[in-house]
Amino acid sequence: MVSAPLLVELLGPWASGADPLNEQLAASIARAIEVGLLPPGTRLPAERELARELALSRTTIVAAYDRLRLAGLARSRQGSGTRVAARRPGLYEPYAASPIEHTDVEQPIRSVPRSPSGNVAFDQPIGLIELSSPVQEAVSLTIGALPASPRVADAIALALREDVPGLLGEMGYDPYGLPRLRTGLAAHMTRQGVPTDPDEIVITSGAQQAVHLIASAFGGPGTAVAMEDPTYIGAIDAFRTTGNRLIPIPVDPDGPRIEVLGLLAGAAPLRLVYVVPTFHNPTGVTMPAEQRRELVRFATELDIRVVEDLTPDATLGVGVPPPIAAFDHEGDRVLTIGSLSKIAWGGLRIGWVRASRPDIDRIVAAKIVADHSSSLITQAIAARVLDDLEAIAAQTMQSAAERRQVVTSALAARIPEWEWTMPEGGLALWVRLPDADASAFSRLAAEHGVIVRPGQLASPDGGYRDHIRIAYGTAPDRLVEGVERLATAWAAYAPTARRPRTSLAVSV
Repeated sequence: MVSAPLLVELLGPWASGADPLNEQLAASIARAIEVGLLPPGTRLPAERELARELALSRTTIVAAYDRLRLAGLARSRQGSGTRVAARRPGLYEPYAASPIEHTDVEQPIRSVPRSPSGNVAFDQPIGLIELSSPVQEAVSLTIGALPASPRVADAIALALREDVPGLLGEMGYDPYGLPRLRTGLAAHMTRQGVPTDPDEIVITSGAQQAVHLIASAFGGPGTAVAMEDPTYIGAIDAFRTTGNRLIPIPVDPDGPRIEVLGLLAGAAPLRLVYVVPTFHNPTGVTMPAEQRRELVRFATELDIRVVEDLTPDATLGVGVPPPIAAFDHEGDRVLTIGSLSKIAWGGLRIGWVRASRPDIDRIVAAKIVADHSSSLITQAIAARVLDDLEAIAAQTMQSAAERRQVVTSALAARIPEWEWTMPEGGLALWVRLPDADASAFSRLAAEHGVIVRPGQLASPDGGYRDHIRIAYGTAPDRLVEGVERLATAWAAYAPTARRPRTSLAVSV
């Protein structure tokens, strides 16, 4: 098996073009296979391991591996991972003694001599690599979610004891979702100002599946989809991998620039607009009520649908504007995505979509193809979580606020030249690195044992190359350790590439 650090060493500088990162990564691995640096039978790193090493989303790695499989360069088998496939005889002669037919036999991976520019120097002999000892366990600042609270554990125990036995007598498939959960979520949406019938709710396996189902059911190859720039990384992956064409909308302190939609619609026929209106991921801003009303008006005039993702909002509607759907008086313009991942626990994998009944039927048709039905057991647990949601949400907001204070205080003390605005909520910090390449810095940070996401991953057109996203869902002591490692990496990062600044855009 080739480890993730060694594969990164083999590939060298690979992310330099304008193509999607999964395409660039797949092309770089393909070149390494073609020249024999990755012999047949070599087991590639696990998707999560490589995602951590490259500071990319796992979805990007999955898409890259899919491309390699489609090209016949890799194959996957349950329990064996993804391996380099056997190719025609003669392809590897300059680099291996003979073609290898039994691809479960892994071959030694050689080092890669490089030119001063960092490119592979194929005219030099290839010898064995001496790998330095790995850094201590990395601090991952990439997941904006919290561990489950004891109240969630209580809900799990109650559902397993009182609800699950009754479900075991059923067939176990319900693509719309467990009726009790849909009824509870309809009441939840109604309390937030969006009158909802249970038939206007479909349960999904997390908000990520909800985004993907909408991207495929209402979009598709060549469809123009407008989205905030920056935005949620998983949404970029979902819309892009289903073939949609992404159109960025600039974001200001009030959220997306709504007036830009008219200009975009004049240049390309838009079908969808995806926004995160409350505690925007990654900036943390909240769209004002008037802006939400204006977005519905624009969507009605332009005949497009608005997809609002309320996943980061753990307020239960208190102290924030009502959902965008509350301004959709006709009820057929807005699709609202929600989730228990941020409020309660990501391990439940419970999300939902609230929309008109025809749109719900359209999503269910796509869901049947995807997985037939989300787990009824986790839905039963989610229904119990809903019964105690107010207390669970209060704990979540308190934990998020504590972690936010810890990470921002540590950053202000250790790396004062970094710039950010205190987020209004959520679990992510959007940070500008002065005079820096965030992608290069994130790779260096990984070498120092801390994982962050470079800004271009959150940009539909690859912008924000001087920003990083820091998620602060991990424990406070790990947050402090993560900032310490970031400070060490920053001190080591090409000091001549940045200049000290005298003014800061920090609010703490």
